[in-house]
Amino acid sequence: MNRGQVLAVDFEKRKLKDTQQNSDNDKQSFYRNKTKICNDAVTIFQTAKSGGVWHMRAYVGDADKYFQKSLRTKDKASAIDKATLEHAKLLVLKSEGKAIFSPTVYTAVEQYLQHRYDYEVQMDSITVGRWGTIRTQMNWFKRFVNAEYRLDNYTAKALMDYQRFRREKGAKDVTIANEQSSINHFCKWAYDEGLHNIAKYVFPKIKQRGEDRAAIRRATFTDSEYKACYEDSRTWCSKASKEKAVARLNEAALGSDERLFNRDLFRHWFLIQANTMMRNGELFGLKWKNVKVYENDDYKWAEIIVEGETSKVRKDRVFVARGGEYFERLKQISKHTKGDDFVFTLNNGSHWHGKNRRALTAHFGNVLVGVGITDAKQRKLELYSCRHYGISKRVNNGANIVQLAKDCGTGVEHITKTYYHSNLRNSERNMAIMYEE
Repeated sequence: MNRGQVLAVDFEKRKLKDTQQNSDNDKQSFYRNKTKICNDAVTIFQTAKSGGVWHMRAYVGDADKYFQKSLRTKDKASAIDKATLEHAKLLVLKSEGKAIFSPTVYTAVEQYLQHRYDYEVQMDSITVGRWGTIRTQMNWFKRFVNAEYRLDNYTAKALMDYQRFRREKGAKDVTIANEQSSINHFCKWAYDEGLHNIAKYVFPKIKQRGEDRAAIRRATFTDSEYKACYEDSRTWCSKASKEKAVARLNEAALGSDERLFNRDLFRHWFLIQANTMMRNGELFGLKWKNVKVYENDDYKWAEIIVEGETSKVRKDRVFVARGGEYFERLKQISKHTKGDDFVFTLNNGSHWHGKNRRALTAHFGNVLVGVGITDAKQRKLELYSCRHYGISKRVNNGANIVQLAKDCGTGVEHITKTYYHSNLRNSERNMAIMYEE
């Protein structure tokens, strides 16, 4: 028996069972206008509930079940052509040893999540926290579709109404956009794995509005994104996060794992820049002798001296900002805390500047990916965006614009032009509350 004969046998119907099934269906007047094609290997038919649309089915011997699919046409000639093509595809899949039947959505998603855990979490490419976010996103996907249906039942345009569905559940547009990105990452993975035949779902373009539109205009974060970033970076810095440990790094661990310390150093950069509104160059040049932490009204404040040689405007300035606790915590875990030591110094003694700045940028990118922000390039999100966020928060909270400009080392006109997007209240609330809860 040659290879072609084997394939033909595989797709022959089980005569006895098929005869009985057809008889039963005929009695119920369910299957209509059955027509055999492809040397009787394929049956096309209509049903009482199909509205005239033709379907096909072919018996797959290896799986001992029928392959059945809607042909999406009411024209018989077109149905025959489509069914013949589908049968040819089945034969090709069979000859290549590929699966003919797509798994259910539920099974495919579970396989995808396991894949990302094994090859990304275990390899420290993403954090457990990020993986958990992806799992939540995929759960929403499963809720929208029927997770018990086969994956190949859904076309490229099957998720066109996903945005409406999520908005009805209270999701913001930025959340929906991140979910859609993750869903399409899953779709591409499933395509590459041969689980279905589409590489990308089609989603309507999301028009940014409100908080999200303003954030994009100023190249900064929304409140929810900022919170997600510092929460994710906290998990990312946790010892053995891939093993779901959440304990903070201790001094001994820091000495043995520079990578984890560098992550923690970035976390403090992120929090300190948002709270102090300092420029990148000013933070790079900040020394411990220029930071004084004190407590007042149950808050820890940092009195900071920015030396003119490190400032963009080449002027000294002194200001007070929230976030004193971050400086204290960083000092406890750092090996270089003398007065002339830079605040952001690696454990090996090198300054976090120059070529080391690339590592800082990489950490920033990893955190953005970790919280599902996939459009950072389009929005021009960068390290400087932490400063933008800090200034924006204070403007929106009614800061004294003159004092704010002094604290930031910039002009009132610049603050007004760049950040003044809401009514300023004549208030002394010039210090936004932005600390880890």
